[in-house]
Amino acid sequence: MKRVLTTLVVLGLAGSGGFAHANLLTNGDLDRGVAVQVVPGFFLPKPADWVAVGTRASTGPYSDEMSSEPWAGPAPTPVTFDNLANPPFPVGCGNVSVDGDCGVFFKAFGGAPGDEMTAHLYQDVAASAGVEYTLTGWAGAEAHLDAAEAVFALDFYDGIGGLLSSTTADLYALGLFTANGEPFNYKQFSVSAVAPASTSFVRARVSLIDGISNPGGGGQAFVVDDFDLETTQVPEPATGGLMGLAVAYLAHKRRRRD
Repeated sequence: MKRVLTTLVVLGLAGSGGFAHANLLTNGDLDRGVAVQVVPGFFLPKPADWVAVGTRASTGPYSDEMSSEPWAGPAPTPVTFDNLANPPFPVGCGNVSVDGDCGVFFKAFGGAPGDEMTAHLYQDVAASAGVEYTLTGWAGAEAHLDAAEAVFALDFYDGIGGLLSSTTADLYALGLFTANGEPFNYKQFSVSAVAPASTSFVRARVSLIDGISNPGGGGQAFVVDDFDLETTQVPEPATGGLMGLAVAYLAHKRRRRD
């Protein structure tokens, strides 16, 4: 029976998908940059391999919604220097080619009442139905940030780009502004969801929604850094049954010893 139990446990672990997986995101540490033209002749650095989108409620799309900055990802976020280890890149952050550790600065003050700004930073990754995805990253905010929402999100799409489902983590509710003694009160947050049927890709996203310039002034930055997207295979019913049998057997052996 011991041999049978061992087999059950091994099968259960193999089917559970509980082992660590590599980060599915490219440039998850946000260090590598590309130059984006904001107005003719003026460029801002933004993270390579990510899509940055900015809109204002009444005046429409614009490009000065965020930028990569060397001051935006200090400790306690991981100290990384990906744009130094893998040169050359057009820009790092701060419009300098060798900045090293970078974070992303969302500019809520670019909006105004009636013309609020919304900014999304996202990356699309091939995904499979029935698999659980977890997005983890760091976010911080200065006390005078004025925006309706700040979220981490997982959006699942089908093969023709139709949105199937969206799961968000409300960073305000999770303590974004809670003081912890760190620069920007930086904290790590995560959001998890299982890909629904017909999933083709998952969008790992961070968004700042309806931001305005705070009339009271003061620091208004929203900053993010160091994202990780990993998977955990959801156990199939047969696998769950095997694990349950193994647990029941262990409980039976314990009762016999007692």
